[in-house]
Order: sequence, then C-alpha cells, then structure tokens
Amino acid sequence: MRRYLAVGLASGPALIGLVLSALLAREVLPNLLLLGTFQADLAVLVAGAGLLLSLVGWGALGLREWVHRKMAKVRATERELHATAHRRFLQRLDHELKNPLAIIRLGVTNLQAGLPRSSEEAKRLERVAEQAHRLHMLVTELRRLAELEDLEFEGERVDLGVVLEEAIALACEASGTTARQVDVHVQQVPWPVAPVWGDRDLLVVAFRNLLDNALKFTRAGGRVEVRAWEDGRWAVVEIADTGPGIPPDELPYTFEELYRGSNSDGVPGSGIGLALVQRIVALHHGQVQVRSRVGQGTVVRVQLPMMREGE
Repeated sequence: MRRYLAVGLASGPALIGLVLSALLAREVLPNLLLLGTFQADLAVLVAGAGLLLSLVGWGALGLREWVHRKMAKVRATERELHATAHRRFLQRLDHELKNPLAIIRLGVTNLQAGLPRSSEEAKRLERVAEQAHRLHMLVTELRRLAELEDLEFEGERVDLGVVLEEAIALACEASGTTARQVDVHVQQVPWPVAPVWGDRDLLVVAFRNLLDNALKFTRAGGRVEVRAWEDGRWAVVEIADTGPGIPPDELPYTFEELYRGSNSDGVPGSGIGLALVQRIVALHHGQVQVRSRVGQGTVVRVQLPMMREGE
C-alpha cells in the first residue's frame, strides 16, 4: 500500500501538468505568460514543470527502493553471520566438553566398582555421576541443535497420528508414567487429519520433547492432553498440561537455548528441548506458540502445513 501511494505521489505532478496543459492548449485557460519582454507558451511550461517534478519524485522513489534492498541484504548477511558464529560455538563447545566428560564418567564408574552401594562414598559418587550424565545429555542436545542448523532433509508423507503415538510411548516410558495419564484426541471425523510432508524421526523428537516437558511439570493426579485437528491449510497439534504454568514475563524466553524458568527448580532438564522443537518445526515450514496461565497449566501449539490430495 505504501509503495502504491509513493508511486501515485511521484506521478501526480506529471498528470496534473498534462491536464492543465490540455486545458491551456484548448484555451479554456489563458495560454500566454509574459516573461519580461517575451511571451511564453504556458501549456508547455506547465507540462514541463509537472514532468520535471515527477522525474524528481520517481528518482527519489527509486533511490528509496535501492536503499531498502541494500538494507535487506545487509540484514540477511548479518543473520547468516550470526547463525554461522552460533553454529561454530556449539560445535566448539561440544568438542571441548566431550572428552573431559567421558574421562570423568569413566573415572566415577571405576571408583564406584570398588565401593559398597550403601556407603557414603558411593552415594557421593552417585551424585557426581548424575551431574556428569546431565552434562553429557546437555552436550548431546547441543550437538543435535548444531546439526539442525545445516540440515536439509528429503521429506516423505508423514501420518501425524502415528508420530504422536510413538512420541507418547517414548515420553511415557522415559518418565515412568502410563499412557493412560495422557488424553489423546486426534481428529478422525468427518475425515482424518491430512498427512504432512517432512522428516518422521525429527517430528517424533519434537513432539516427544514437548510431551517430556508436559509430563515433568505435571504433578501426580494432573493431566496431559494431546489434541490434533485440521485448521484451513494447517495440521494443528496442541499439547496441554495442568502444571504450574509459566509467568507472563518469562514466556518470550521459553524457546531460547539453555533458558530455564523460575518454576523449573528441582525439575530435570537442560533448557535445550524447546529450542530443538522450534528449529524442527521451522525446518518443516511450520509455527510453534506457547500460552500459559500460572497455577493452571501450559499449552504448546504446533502448526504444520498439510498435504493436499494429489500432492
């Protein structure tokens, strides 16, 4: 709209000049202008002035478009440089931590082998082993996130219902809960949710991470719901829980790497899971949003473009 307005303003003087010159040429308006001792054709002057003003306007418009394109290229280059630096940082971090962590875990295992499980030394070593394992998982997820930065996959038709079933089974197994604690509602009437085009394994990882979070933050007696349906050209999946919720001022940071909310104390996690989810959804040209109410729970919505018949 702004561009059309700018073109209209730039073309205005020329159009006005042509209209006035036509009226002057037909002698609807006086067509002679006295300049000192000379008489000038007013129609020619008006048309020329209008054209000159329009040329100036078009030149300014062209300059504005050129500057806009240059700035867009600069911003794109800056984003690419930032992404490259970020990827290299994750790769370097993985390289620097992988070997020391392997040595620490091996050393702890060797020390544990010669101690009774009930001794204080064994208990202290167990706590060290737990923290070493936590760091190992963090490094693993950082490596996976770095790999996703450059990933290009060959997609296939993916049935979201099957993906959700596998993600639920894996999340329940890891958390020690039963599948009966998760309510699943996948649209089947009047027709099943259309398939999406993507990487099945990556989508399982994304939805499993969301379910892991929901199950971890839902207390005993709470519920987790998985809902899937069609909405226009989107396949929509929502994962809702009755956990403690996320404070409004923390919601903008939920997808940042290593971010852990104020209500996550005592809950295991690395702060990488939601960043992985966001990256996987972006690779599938989808969208992910989160909404939450403190004391009531959280809903994460994932929208993926559906495949149509014949695709």
